Amino acid sequence: MNILMKGFIYFFFLIYFVFSCSNSKNMNGIDQDNKNQKNVEFIEVRRLNHAIELNETSLINSTNEIKLLYQQLNDSRYSKSAPIPVLEGDEEAFLVLKPKLKRIKYGDIEVERLMLEGSTLWVTYKEVENPEYFEKKQSDPIVILKIFNSPKTVRLIQTQ
Repeated sequence: MNILMKGFIYFFFLIYFVFSCSNSKNMNGIDQDNKNQKNVEFIEVRRLNHAIELNETSLINSTNEIKLLYQQLNDSRYSKSAPIPVLEGDEEAFLVLKPKLKRIKYGDIEVERLMLEGSTLWVTYKEVENPEYFEKKQSDPIVILKIFNSPKTVRLIQTQ
């Protein structure tokens, strides 16, 4: 290989490296370099589809509040109700998500990740197809998560 060809190859790799590493931002617009952000662990407690009046996001910090919610969600067609979860520590809370579906009329939601920035919890989710909801023409998905943090506010970010 001649020197010109080697120089071209090194130059190509250098340009590729510079452009691939520069301006790295997350797809949802949150800077990855922000030192104040951290991932928040969560467990999905319950998933259902129920036409009930709820905010898009609700934080529940007490056992009494979750009991009231489960009373509202109780379906009288069934003799047994779903078990009511409990909070085990001060840094735990329940997060109730009921976003309005925009892309899939009779769909569901899938939580991709939770990020805490200061006292704001950013919830990244996407709409997914759900054959059961489609068949029953249900368009009110509700997801209840147990989160291991106590944010002050919650913001939703929908991805494709």
